[in-house]
Amino acid sequence: MRGKLLFGAAAAALMATFGFAPASAQTADQPGDASTTATLTGNVDGEISPGSDTDWYRLEVQTGRRYNLALAGIGAEGQAIDPMLSVYDAQGNQLAFNDDANGTLNSALRYVPQQTGIVYVEARAFSAEATGAYRLGVSAEDVPPDDAGGDASTRARVAVDRTSNGNIEYEGDIDWYRLSARTGNRYNITLAGAGEGGLGDPVLRVLDRDGNVLAENDDADGSLNSALQFIPAANGDVFIEARGYGDGYTGGYALDVSAERLPRDNVGNSTSTGGRINAGQTINGTLDFPSDADWYRVRLTEGESYRFTLDASGDSPIGDPLIRLRDSRGEEVAVDDDGGDGLNSYLEFTASSTGTYYVEASSFTGDATGGYTLAARTGDIPADASTDASLSPEGDYREGVLSPAGDRDWYRLTLADAQAVRIGMQVTGTPDSIGDPYLVLYGPDGAELARDDDGGDGLNSYLEFQATAAGNYFVEARGFTEDAAGRYALNVVGGEVGDNMEGADALSAMGDPRTSMIGAAGDVDWFAIELVEGRPYRFYLDSAEGDGALADPLLTLYDATGAQVAQDDDGGHGLNSYLYFASPTGGTYFAAVSSYDGQSTGRYTLRAVDTDVPGHAYTDEILDAADDTRASRIEIPGDIDVYRLTLEAGVTYQIEANGSGGTPLADPFLSLVQEGAGMEDAGPNGPDALIVRQGGHQVASDDDSGPGNDARLRFRPEASGDYLIQVSGLSNAVGGYEVKIARQ
Repeated sequence: MRGKLLFGAAAAALMATFGFAPASAQTADQPGDASTTATLTGNVDGEISPGSDTDWYRLEVQTGRRYNLALAGIGAEGQAIDPMLSVYDAQGNQLAFNDDANGTLNSALRYVPQQTGIVYVEARAFSAEATGAYRLGVSAEDVPPDDAGGDASTRARVAVDRTSNGNIEYEGDIDWYRLSARTGNRYNITLAGAGEGGLGDPVLRVLDRDGNVLAENDDADGSLNSALQFIPAANGDVFIEARGYGDGYTGGYALDVSAERLPRDNVGNSTSTGGRINAGQTINGTLDFPSDADWYRVRLTEGESYRFTLDASGDSPIGDPLIRLRDSRGEEVAVDDDGGDGLNSYLEFTASSTGTYYVEASSFTGDATGGYTLAARTGDIPADASTDASLSPEGDYREGVLSPAGDRDWYRLTLADAQAVRIGMQVTGTPDSIGDPYLVLYGPDGAELARDDDGGDGLNSYLEFQATAAGNYFVEARGFTEDAAGRYALNVVGGEVGDNMEGADALSAMGDPRTSMIGAAGDVDWFAIELVEGRPYRFYLDSAEGDGALADPLLTLYDATGAQVAQDDDGGHGLNSYLYFASPTGGTYFAAVSSYDGQSTGRYTLRAVDTDVPGHAYTDEILDAADDTRASRIEIPGDIDVYRLTLEAGVTYQIEANGSGGTPLADPFLSLVQEGAGMEDAGPNGPDALIVRQGGHQVASDDDSGPGNDARLRFRPEASGDYLIQVSGLSNAVGGYEVKIARQ
């Protein structure tokens, strides 16, 4: 049981682990800062009293020595203090820390100083209210001589085509080797455990002298050994770092470096490049080796607009081109990945000054090779039928920019008779976004056929259209106001939303929203979705925002035989629909969208989420605060799972979020929110999230305090009441997890 003191034999065992002698007599209370006069030379008994007391001890340390520190509660049962142990320098900077060690509430750590001098050892209790007696001990031992320094001052060097054998001698040891790198070479570097007691899980990094990581690898080729390739951007020394995955890993290793000459690069990747392109010119080129990038010098005129395209081409095309525009110093000013056809790149740019710029042709992955075609065009996209910009009716995505204010861009859209398309115009999410897009569709004769302002999500625009005759149609991208300017994105989806099971559109269970329209009385839109047996799913059907929204949507779910298995009218917010459905058999199911009265028309948004834990304050997942464990998954990037629980004032609780299952959540993040008036669901237009307004606030959070990247926090509430635990994954991580809570 947590809160009981480790004493007697258990305390003695902890001290014995570190080789400590019997304790000296109990000392008087010590200051909690560097003014202390108490010196730690062996073992000492002390007391935390009153609550929030901290005791500091001076400890004289030397480089080349490892100091073993242990802090244990002693005395009668019930006087436990759950001690915490820290090491500080004279300025109060924490150098080392431990709370719980060896499966107990007591603390222990090993400290290897970076310099000779005085440090300060702090004894305190985990809880600000706890008091009790403790025993603090220290022992020291020589650290084996280090074969390589741990920073840029190292004297160890590594040579090409030669094995360097080394050793991680002690916990926390890091070895740096200097490598004289040359451009035009690719260095193949491997780090493997070697010899009896070899390093169990080596980690390999390449760094500059300031410690910036240039390349790194942990596990390679299906083993725990490490390997990487490094291509230097400039001549000079770099540093290869050898270490264990964790501080506890020690042992011997073998470091190997080989080098190979890269193929001759036809175009350089710096401002000294010999490559050149003129406005109106098209150039064919090749990325000759992994990490290659070709820079082309181009002269641009202030206020003029330019369009750059980078397309995969040739017998061995690059695959996924990436285009960048750089200023005269080589600093990036614009970039695009997939703004062209397919994975090709498209970039619009208005020059802010006259002078030399650089167009960079590279790959999205950074290591692809192959052929490309680079084109530089002058002028803005025309705002009439003379435009050379086009959209594919089979599916397309383009990014563009309206510049100057009031600009309009036209795109040619060639349709067959009766061909249907869905066209969307969105803000890009960048600071220079247009803000409020506006779409207009013109026929082959230039007559306006349709327009939309806010038919998409938020202020985005959306049109559905079916051609009445074959020909060239034109999509106009503009802003809602006459003086609008900024970046936008256009997307085209071919075909109508299916009007029966056979023609059903695909619906993802990953939370991706589908926005469409009930265009006529009696219309029904069908979507096919693959469900896994036994898994619960949530379906949201909501009226789209803005004018023309479907007033009262109705959602019906069918199995593969066409049998109705679920239906909802108003289970969501207002008149919106919501279904919670656990698939009994798995397989293909069909979601049918219609209006409740069978006569209404308008726009809607449909979303399906494969998860059993709601991500909002209205969660029905309740945890027993005394002791409870739940397993679930973060299903999609940005997903948040929320659990409700009732906590008592003055009681300490430990809460954990640990990756688990076949595909564990790589980096769980845990936060605790005090529930209160004003908390509301973020709504169905994006991943579920909690919006905390006045009356509800975050009271604690944690990222990596548990084992590895798991999350763990302890919390003592000041007020009793309902709280919410939020579990998510950092950096858009997904996977399984366990959330645990225990009363301490």
